[in-house]
Amino acid sequence: MAALFNKPKVPFIVRQIIFWLLYFGSFRLLFISYNFSKIPEGELFETLKSFFYALRLDLTTACIASVVPFSLWAIHQFYGNNILFSINKFFSVLCVCLVTVLSVCNLKIYNEWGVQLTVRALGYALYPKEMLAFVSNKELLFLLLLIAVSVYIGIKIYLRICSNFSVLIESTKLKILYISITPLLLIIGARGGLQLAPINESSSYYSNIQFNNHAATNNIWFLAHSIEDAAKTKNSFSYMNISTASTIKNKLFNTSSSNNQNILKNNRPNIVLIILESWTADIIEPLGGETNVTPHFNEFIKESLLFTQMYGSGSRTEQGLISILSGFPAQPNHSIITNPGKAEQLPSLNYDLEKLGYHSSFYYGGEIEFANMKSYLLNTHFKKIIDKHNFKSEQLNSKWGAHDEYVLSKQLADLKTEQHPFFSVILTLSTHEPFEVNIQTPFNGKEETELFKKAAYYTDDCLFKYFNEAKKQNWYNNTLFILVADHGHRLPKNRNLNMPESRRITAMITGGALADSLRGKIITKICNQNDLPAILLSQLSVSTQKYEWSKNIFNPSTKEFAYYCNENVLGWITPQQNIIYSFSENKVEELQAKTQSKINDTILKEAKAFLQILNKQYLEY
Repeated sequence: MAALFNKPKVPFIVRQIIFWLLYFGSFRLLFISYNFSKIPEGELFETLKSFFYALRLDLTTACIASVVPFSLWAIHQFYGNNILFSINKFFSVLCVCLVTVLSVCNLKIYNEWGVQLTVRALGYALYPKEMLAFVSNKELLFLLLLIAVSVYIGIKIYLRICSNFSVLIESTKLKILYISITPLLLIIGARGGLQLAPINESSSYYSNIQFNNHAATNNIWFLAHSIEDAAKTKNSFSYMNISTASTIKNKLFNTSSSNNQNILKNNRPNIVLIILESWTADIIEPLGGETNVTPHFNEFIKESLLFTQMYGSGSRTEQGLISILSGFPAQPNHSIITNPGKAEQLPSLNYDLEKLGYHSSFYYGGEIEFANMKSYLLNTHFKKIIDKHNFKSEQLNSKWGAHDEYVLSKQLADLKTEQHPFFSVILTLSTHEPFEVNIQTPFNGKEETELFKKAAYYTDDCLFKYFNEAKKQNWYNNTLFILVADHGHRLPKNRNLNMPESRRITAMITGGALADSLRGKIITKICNQNDLPAILLSQLSVSTQKYEWSKNIFNPSTKEFAYYCNENVLGWITPQQNIIYSFSENKVEELQAKTQSKINDTILKEAKAFLQILNKQYLEY
């Protein structure tokens, strides 16, 4: 095989990438063998699939590792100096040594902690004495021997496969063409393809067994991602003594009563959660929004429980997903879902419902790997995950995938055979830019505002048809529907995204399982979408202690407030005043007075303490 790869007709860059794919695969085999006890009984074949699902991320890492060798090779084509190959040999040998040491360390770290090697774990190298205390002399000797043998074999194989800078093309024009095209291919390989978003860990996630996903994730890529994310390890939002901040934050969530208003007909209903893309309150007429954008929704409110003061903490779908399903608010400079090592530490609404016997499913018409949503959903035990790949080609009529009508119809059809009780989540997408729905509406202008309202009108029509059909199903009377937006939007009123008005979202509870006495009622308490886990689980008599950022607003003693952020400001909404605090200027940028016309220092301190502890917790996960 080595002789074959040394033939000039096999491009050097191809040999380079093949070497790294083989090397990563060999350490995956070691990883599975070393942690064999973590594979559930009878699941070995499922675990071995990790070699297939690992290919994309392995190829991405191999392309990145091949940039320097290719650059040296390209220069060598015009300046045939042997020193260039010597430099490449030194660089590649160094990479082999580094990958080997990190991969062997990863075996031990994962075996002990159940997480891959991250920058946080790497930090223990600063304390070698304490670190070595976790390893027996026998195991240390084994690991050192494994490193030595792996480095020796790796270098030998590399030098056999990539032993020369073969000149592939004699023609200067063709050579220039080859050298021009190859970097583009490396760039495409390094970002994982031509899809909208660069590759992430979700490309390797395929199983509900967490170990399998970890085995399929390239540990070098994972570590590099961890280092990049940890570049901001210092809490940028430290405003006070940590114990003071913790005390203030805890008081925000303390309640003096154990009372809980019951909103259900029974405590084990089916639950359907519909997460509405960009459904700001500004499109809902009963919430003070534009007229006739959502006419069916407006009518449906009359038989539902409407929240008039719910706010989204972030401005991205992945932030809303985490807020709604894990009760964890958005952070200004991070999105925790993009770091599976951190996201895995979060509580999960689905996981707690699973313990109660609920059968779960998640429906989305787009690419489920976007922003690492797939890894998060699998880690939180969603059993059925539907995305664009489950729809017919003619149904993929949106830039993002399948429009809402197809997603809603598919979920409804699947629920006819779903076991009860079920927990099914739908994430809509038609109200996402570029608002490309094909339907006749009262909004037919080409302006962005009109296009947004047109898309919302379309989704409203889809929901109308969905609920008309759902009401015919025998499971409807025992089903609770929760409709909530993933985040607000600047449209249709061109809101300033620093202001709270842009963060007020649509939220409603309806369905046959809703108590009849609450139909047509409104909840005016100020709250966040991340309060939903505490609200729902409290109704099911499940402890919400681990959802420390989620509050049950149906408890009369719960404090009213809402938080939001972006890279610019911290927003804090209370019955007395809304505070918009600027990070760059370190001062209140704007005060929206309600009952108090001057800045209330106590309220401002609560907002700062909330953000300080939230960001501290994110950094420590």
